[in-house]
Amino acid sequence: MERYFLGNNTAYGFVGNYETELKNKRRVILLKGGPGTGKSSILKRLAAEAKNRGYDYELWYCSGDPDSLDGVYIKELDTAIVDATAPHASGADLPKIKDFLYDLASSLSYDKLSAHKEEIEKLLKNKKQHFIRAYQHLKAALCHFENQIALEMQDLKAADIRAYAAVIASGLRKDKKNNAPRRRLFTHAICPSGEDTYYDHLRDKFIYKVSGSAAAKSVFFDELCGLIEGGTVILNPLNPKVTDGFVVGDSVVVSDIGHMTNAVKENVNLCVYDAATQTRAIEEEKNYVMLHTAFAVEQLGKARENHLAAEKYFISAMDFDNNGKLYADILKDVFGG
Repeated sequence: MERYFLGNNTAYGFVGNYETELKNKRRVILLKGGPGTGKSSILKRLAAEAKNRGYDYELWYCSGDPDSLDGVYIKELDTAIVDATAPHASGADLPKIKDFLYDLASSLSYDKLSAHKEEIEKLLKNKKQHFIRAYQHLKAALCHFENQIALEMQDLKAADIRAYAAVIASGLRKDKKNNAPRRRLFTHAICPSGEDTYYDHLRDKFIYKVSGSAAAKSVFFDELCGLIEGGTVILNPLNPKVTDGFVVGDSVVVSDIGHMTNAVKENVNLCVYDAATQTRAIEEEKNYVMLHTAFAVEQLGKARENHLAAEKYFISAMDFDNNGKLYADILKDVFGG
């Protein structure tokens, strides 16, 4: 079992890789419905069912609320079940052939919900405003991050780093096992509770630990990813155009290894190619990145508060017995029978 984020709160707003990730799956179950309609609960039940049946699977978490799931991918069945509501809306390309759509909003009582229309609209409007402010802070954080990289690049031996990346890439190409399409996932998300990171992609892997400045790692990973087909690109949560890691076959090349310090097999030291002279200015830019990210997290927390408040109205208007019937149908579509 591995945990990822398919979408993230970034400097470019919410960025998701749902369409890219789902287009190559054999079967996709799309769950529609507003907050509190039971999408995450159904996903958790399906994950538990997959575990009970002995299947390997991935959990795709929600960056807006890391206690909730956005999806489950059952590897052996090549089947994904996802929350297909905004901001990660996905359509049914091949209905009843590849894609199966379930509308959990059909379990809602209009009379119960419409009685609180104004309160719900206000809460959802407030939620949207807090997200807007959060993304403004993340955009400011990105400006400082780019300033930091520009300062670091001035004294960087970029050509030597690219040559080093080519050496690592030659070994990784031998480790490649198949021609599966390249995946792009987040293991680190900017969330209402702070910044959450999962390290499941490191388990049982040959780990290359990359150290060096942000600019050095950017040059290294850009070169590495360009030299190898396929694999899984680990995206930077602030700027998803930046690569934070790369998984290919039984190997993973990353800068953040979390608690798995004893699992490192090879160190990729880029510090020897760094000769930064404007260290004080660089540290100032780093501090501004952290400051604006913290402001963004605060706004994301307020957005979640409004979401949870609105969710209570939907929960009180739900017919969860009907959801139980829908779950039974979903179970058949996922596992057969």
